[in-house]
Amino acid sequence: MSAPGPLPPTRELTFSSGGETLYGEWFTPPQPRGVAIVLHGYAEHCGRYREVAHALTLGGHAALTYDMRGHGRSTGRRGHVERFTDYLDDLDAARALADRLGAELGAPAHRVLVAHSNGSLTALRALVDPDRRPDVAAVVLASPFLALKLPVSPIKRGAARLLSRITPALSMANELRVEDLTHDEGKRAERLADTLCNSVATARWFTEAMAAQALVRERAERIVVPTLWTIAGADVIADPTVSAAVAARVGGAEVHVLDGMSHEVFNELERGRVFDLVTDFIGRH
Repeated sequence: MSAPGPLPPTRELTFSSGGETLYGEWFTPPQPRGVAIVLHGYAEHCGRYREVAHALTLGGHAALTYDMRGHGRSTGRRGHVERFTDYLDDLDAARALADRLGAELGAPAHRVLVAHSNGSLTALRALVDPDRRPDVAAVVLASPFLALKLPVSPIKRGAARLLSRITPALSMANELRVEDLTHDEGKRAERLADTLCNSVATARWFTEAMAAQALVRERAERIVVPTLWTIAGADVIADPTVSAAVAARVGGAEVHVLDGMSHEVFNELERGRVFDLVTDFIGRH
């Protein structure tokens, strides 16, 4: 598949999760074979996934994308979460909405997750917990955020742990560079001009994300849902060696290390190749 370009949403909508109002976009093909729920990465928003949604609809699935709390058009403090499981609450709310929207279309009850980076960590955190595991047929994980590749000094890590207890909502620059996201100059320019993306992370978010990563690494063998791992080989944000090592412990995981690709595989120059992997995998599950 060549890169299909962004698709305008069929509907824009809002829904509730734990006192927050979340923004979502709904995309529908002519005869849906199921519904894909798309989880964006940290510090961005669902509007950056309209090309992903287009690829999914070309593959026959309706797609629901949404902004997690604290992101994009959803409410909540930017770059902050009190508990990582709040993101799981958002996913539960999105899953219920996808069920309702899919039923309105008469779509078969075939649900899949397609997630990137922190969205992949959210999906994995749910998959390793039997009490939170979503009822889905398959999960696509792009550049899973299971460990930071970016160096963080022990002093800064220690300060984050202390501040998470004292002033959990204290914001700090997240130090993400657009040059580390993709080789596509057009996508870089879009990201720089995108006012719905943010550039901060709070101390509590940092410690909660690190705890979620540790839990996934500890319990990876508990994942029973079919998973596709598209790991960016040249990722300098989410450590690709850690993702590959975790994936090797997951039964039946299909793993592709994409040599030379940067963190945002869905925005890379060769993203058509990634979309092919995703739609083929979903079609087989």
